[in-house]
Amino acid sequence: MVKHFGWTWIGAVRSDTDYGNNGMASFLKAAQEEGICVEYSEVYYRTQSPSKLERVANVIRRSTARVLIAFMHTGDMRFLLEELARQPPPPLQWIGSETWITDPDFLRYNMCAGAIGFGVPQSVIPGLREFLLDLTPAQALKSPLLKEFWESSFRCYLKERTDITEGVQECDGSEDIHKLQNPYLDTSQLRVTNMVYKATYAIAHAIHGLICNDTQCDKNIKFTPWQILNQLKLVNFTTKNGFKVSFDSNGDPPAVYELINWQFKKDGTLDFVTVGQYDSTRPRGQEFRMSRNISWVGGQTEVHYNYLTD
Repeated sequence: MVKHFGWTWIGAVRSDTDYGNNGMASFLKAAQEEGICVEYSEVYYRTQSPSKLERVANVIRRSTARVLIAFMHTGDMRFLLEELARQPPPPLQWIGSETWITDPDFLRYNMCAGAIGFGVPQSVIPGLREFLLDLTPAQALKSPLLKEFWESSFRCYLKERTDITEGVQECDGSEDIHKLQNPYLDTSQLRVTNMVYKATYAIAHAIHGLICNDTQCDKNIKFTPWQILNQLKLVNFTTKNGFKVSFDSNGDPPAVYELINWQFKKDGTLDFVTVGQYDSTRPRGQEFRMSRNISWVGGQTEVHYNYLTD
């Protein structure tokens, strides 16, 4: 992305974890090869001292780079933004990794307006909402997780409970899951959930490849985890919601992301807007496909290269 938009003078901050350190190491290597200059590369983890967090924030505040790449976990990013909000730096063009760029809790930080980053693609999983709506008290009783969900959602307790909080009534069957107003039934903007959906089907396809031939399947066949792993390498299918699933020689799926941009709505609040897509399977130099205008830092809709690189 940095190369695509022509930025040559940037700052970088990462989580002090395998995710942050390995990701940033790959980026810094590629940046050097592309002639991109990195003014600073800072590292932070949420359990480190407040003085360390303040030092990282001050590096950002005092830097001359106006483009900042944040390869951070959500928890680390929250600490950093809270610290920067106390004394905001000059306007920055934030570039985010997929862990935080679509986190709705961060939209309250107006200093990140114009942020852009790679988001796991949104999706609709066929039948999921209907499956969730079919949940009954009897089914909830079979799972500690669903039991806790049912009781907290309707503020009642299901049978077979002995540790009842005083004042809480027993669920009487009148609870209507269709009327719940919580994230449970919001299946309109699923991202990571769809990755679980794809992974589950990938394993199912691998098992099918082990126990079935052209004419029949033998469900009594015993197999090892290593056989499943080898079979996963051969998986190649398309899910019902149109996502292709396959793996390369390293065991990695194709890198396909939505390009997410933080834009102001008419009411003055920030929101996520999908402005394009990145697909690593496309020809070199054509991986980006833009579909909408990007709102950059300061509200510009064009990249001002001098401002962002000087």
